[in-house]
Amino acid sequence: GLECTCCSESFIRSAHPLIKDALLSMISLDYDDTIMAAAGHQAEAILEETRAKYKGRYVLAVEGNPPLKEDGMFCIDGGKPFVEKLRSMAEESMAIIAWGTCASWGCVQAAKPNPTGAAPIDKVITNKPIIKVPGCPPIAEVMSGLVTFITTFGKLPELDRQGRPKMFYSERIHDKCYRRSHFDAGQFFEEW
Repeated sequence: GLECTCCSESFIRSAHPLIKDALLSMISLDYDDTIMAAAGHQAEAILEETRAKYKGRYVLAVEGNPPLKEDGMFCIDGGKPFVEKLRSMAEESMAIIAWGTCASWGCVQAAKPNPTGAAPIDKVITNKPIIKVPGCPPIAEVMSGLVTFITTFGKLPELDRQGRPKMFYSERIHDKCYRRSHFDAGQFFEEW
């Protein structure tokens, strides 16, 4: 969708687990237009094959958001409006992951005056579970950790009231920071 590819860039930099281990040993990443070798008709065929072969068993991870004005013509992918591909792939998925702030909340593209009608994923897909992983980009280990959880346990994680995985978003980063003891002790600059 409408985005900058920073989510894919973040995902491939995961260190825990290493993304090579996730891709080669845990999951089948059939389609990612940023990192896949296939292109053109080959890439489009992979989508249709995945949709049919894994009907109801695949997780659709979406990067970016769909523009809705003018029948989605502001984002064409493979000769079709992205919103059409999103709806088609979501229809047969078991769940959707909204990678990044664009897919989760709309981000810059959905800001007023929003000439393209860009919208977050949950405004378009309303009949499937959606896991939001906001961030610009999202934290790599949160992305790979979520994929690892779903793969390992065969279920979706518990979500907070905003639709984010509680395992990663139930506490503030500040509360887990290894420098927190310095903050609590008042050991920080108040001015330069």
